Amino acid sequence: MSVDKFHEEYRHNYVNARTLKHDKPVDISLELSSFCNQHCSYCYHADKKNLPFKQNYMLPDTFKKIINEAADLGVNSVKLNWRGESTMNPWFPIMPKYVKERANGATFIDRITNSNFKFTANTVQIIEALCHQTKVKVSYDSFRKSVFEKQRAGGNHEITTGNIDLFYNWPGRDNILVIQAVRTKNNADEDIEGEVKKRWPSALVSIRDMVGGRVEKDLTEYTHKERDYSERQSCIQAHARLIFDTQGQATACCPDIRQEINLGSIRDMTISQIWNSEAALKLRKDLLSLKAFKNSPCKNCSSFETFKGYQANHES
Repeated sequence: MSVDKFHEEYRHNYVNARTLKHDKPVDISLELSSFCNQHCSYCYHADKKNLPFKQNYMLPDTFKKIINEAADLGVNSVKLNWRGESTMNPWFPIMPKYVKERANGATFIDRITNSNFKFTANTVQIIEALCHQTKVKVSYDSFRKSVFEKQRAGGNHEITTGNIDLFYNWPGRDNILVIQAVRTKNNADEDIEGEVKKRWPSALVSIRDMVGGRVEKDLTEYTHKERDYSERQSCIQAHARLIFDTQGQATACCPDIRQEINLGSIRDMTISQIWNSEAALKLRKDLLSLKAFKNSPCKNCSSFETFKGYQANHES
């Protein structure tokens, strides 16, 4: 299947997920690692002593159970990231290859990883694993070392840039590279897209404004866009996605870092049972009626998907 054909099919399923009745999720995300080797100011990992969740790695048995069920269902997309840096999982080098082997052509094709590309150990194995995916997103906020390392605290501009160069030019690589950036007051004057096209011409670019609300602290220095919480809409994620933590516990969306939305566990339920559970159906109903936004955790969610005017960019 061509990339264009895939995006056409995925867009149809994803956009219609809020209005059509689906007996299976469109998208599955897995938390391969809840550890991170950076502590960005606008991320919960900035305060590692007070993280709102326990850190761990997903074990291969849990990983394979989720992937096997998703493949059998014909789920469209698998994302190997949530709440941490997936490439830190000691079994990461074998995981994307396993997903690729279980892919079912047109219905189970999108294999995405978000990564900060700050790795110096097992570099070859990690890059070869990333090549088994259809799309790899790299967080890269600036071509200026001072800005990059201020926003991506704990990051290393030289290592990250060098690893992107290595991956981009890897022999035989035929997947999509996306450079994603957070637009803040610090890099608002930078032509990130133009610089990307100069250095990595075939890469796609995804830039989002920094908005407050993700973490409970003053981010005035970084905030590039304010939210009007009266302009809410039913969240796309809850109508299309399931997220599994390292232990196989399911929640409905990536902003639920505290896992206040408990939908069930892969240890004693199937993906279909979780997706069609009373808790999942009630959540989607309450989001459509906007009732969910009267209470936590949806009330103060800053996710772009929960605000009117959001359009999903399926190219990136």
